[in-house]
Amino acid sequence: MAADIVVKPVSDKSMLKTFVLFPWTSGIYKDDPAWVPPIISGQMKFLGREKGYIYDIGEVELFIAYLDGKPVGRISAHINRLYEKKYDHVTGFFGFFESIPSQNVADALFGSAENWLNDRGKTRIQGPQSFSIYDSVGFDVEGNDITPVVGLMHFRPYYKELAETYGFRKCIDWYCYLVRDIEDYQSYLREVKQDLMKNQNITYTTLQRKDIKQRARELHEIFNVAWDGNWGHLPLTDKQFEVFFRELKEVIIPELAIFAHDGNKTIGFCISIADANLGLQILNGRLYPWRLLKALKAIRRSKKIRTIVMGVLPEYRGRHIDDVFYLKTIETGVGMGFNASDCSLIVETNRKMIHAIEVLKAENYKTYRIFEKEIMV
Repeated sequence: MAADIVVKPVSDKSMLKTFVLFPWTSGIYKDDPAWVPPIISGQMKFLGREKGYIYDIGEVELFIAYLDGKPVGRISAHINRLYEKKYDHVTGFFGFFESIPSQNVADALFGSAENWLNDRGKTRIQGPQSFSIYDSVGFDVEGNDITPVVGLMHFRPYYKELAETYGFRKCIDWYCYLVRDIEDYQSYLREVKQDLMKNQNITYTTLQRKDIKQRARELHEIFNVAWDGNWGHLPLTDKQFEVFFRELKEVIIPELAIFAHDGNKTIGFCISIADANLGLQILNGRLYPWRLLKALKAIRRSKKIRTIVMGVLPEYRGRHIDDVFYLKTIETGVGMGFNASDCSLIVETNRKMIHAIEVLKAENYKTYRIFEKEIMV
């Protein structure tokens, strides 16, 4: 069968649509209740050269594998010039990997990505990163049967074996943590929060809609500085942040968008949103009005929140501001009817944040793994 597999680069909008629709047309997720279909129109924009941020800071090639003229897999290969400036010039990346359960197909796809990267001087390949650590990262290698929270993806369980058989090894893991039955902690958390805040001289506010433009600027500036030093961090470009914040505005809950201030200076933030993935499953990739109504009803019934982004300026670390953020989020969430709080993703090397969450008896229920391999051609 290997000789019959043909891998072609995406060359026009028709092929791009084939690339985007592959998870549906292949049927690989047909009986997978954990799959959360992405919005098709959003994927087309994200991958298209007119809107996709990656084309401003790097090079990309999208590949489709065919068997007897039928699409059987896909993959992207990309290089990131910002990554090269900060880290190294030898690493390239793959992403958007999907495949039927065939090692031959997987080998052809991984090989095409490797060859493309090798032609550009790369000697190491990492992934999946589609396209950065702030987009979709890793295959869910633990908790694969559990539906992820909003903003995260689910992949077929055999992808791990396909990658490892090809020669990939673990690069790094990212963890998902869940605090269940958060109402049980309400009185305890209130006491802890008050104790932590006694020695802070820091004030906390929540989002006012009229201030959203100012808050967006602060969020962008603080995030880029606060996350420096975290594994694989690269500052968000203006285009990346515009896409992120445009989507965030649609789902933001003002009471769960918390900002910390030292006098008039904003020094940190923590933003949580309702888990919308049940609604996305109803949409099944398409924004049809009748599906939107059902999806919105499902989202309103959600009892889980996800802390989607948080940051504290480096000079204010060690003052328990992040702890207060978590406690305020849980306390407010309980008052709004939520009973579970998800903190995802946390890289395995961030021991301080992991410890802070484990104090709340959080469960590590899902793991995403980024793989790497030396390029052998």
